[in-house]
Amino acid sequence: FPARAAQRSRVPWAPRRDVPDGMVAVDGGRRELLVRHRVRETGLYGETPYVDEWKPLPPRLHHTGTLRRAVRLGRFAIDTHEVTHGRYAEFLRATGYRPARPERFTAGQGPADAPVTGVELADARAYAAWAGLRLPTEDEWQVAAEAGLLHRREPLVWNLTESEHSDGRTRFVILKGGAAYRAEGSDWYLDGGPQPPDVSVKLLLLGAGLTRSDQVGFRCAADLSAEE
Repeated sequence: FPARAAQRSRVPWAPRRDVPDGMVAVDGGRRELLVRHRVRETGLYGETPYVDEWKPLPPRLHHTGTLRRAVRLGRFAIDTHEVTHGRYAEFLRATGYRPARPERFTAGQGPADAPVTGVELADARAYAAWAGLRLPTEDEWQVAAEAGLLHRREPLVWNLTESEHSDGRTRFVILKGGAAYRAEGSDWYLDGGPQPPDVSVKLLLLGAGLTRSDQVGFRCAADLSAEE
């Protein structure tokens, strides 16, 4: 398993002067972020942790790793809450949107005030584009959460971010926030429960709706012009 550097896809940039309803503004600038993640076979951004050790035994099996990242952010706005099934249903009625592959697509079918789920990255991006917005990057999500600006709807669901990566062979996106559901019985299962802002999870982007889940939703963000 040779190491393959993962590159993040470019984030759309279309600054606006106003802070959209339901959002809060966050100042830009350089930030030093600490990221915590499970050290699994595929790595997080391309590193291959298990080359000379197959498989490591506990406590090294899927232990928590840390990564320090220096990032520079522009000024942005981010939703204080996740998009709901009710709001996504409005998007469906207004646009007639239907995914190319409908498997496991349940967005807009749940309780109106619950966070929308059953979406993959393309479905979330389609909603954001309709609203004149985009998804937040993992860095923006973490900075806003660490500042206490983000609130979580019930039930808790992982949040998609505009942090799509590719290493030339696979595509993945970073999830943030944790979910209410807790899978128990094996270290191989995805960690459940609410997670601190510095925790990142790698979600492989698969076809046929396989990345859609009732434990994954999203919120929106927007670029803001620099304050004058």
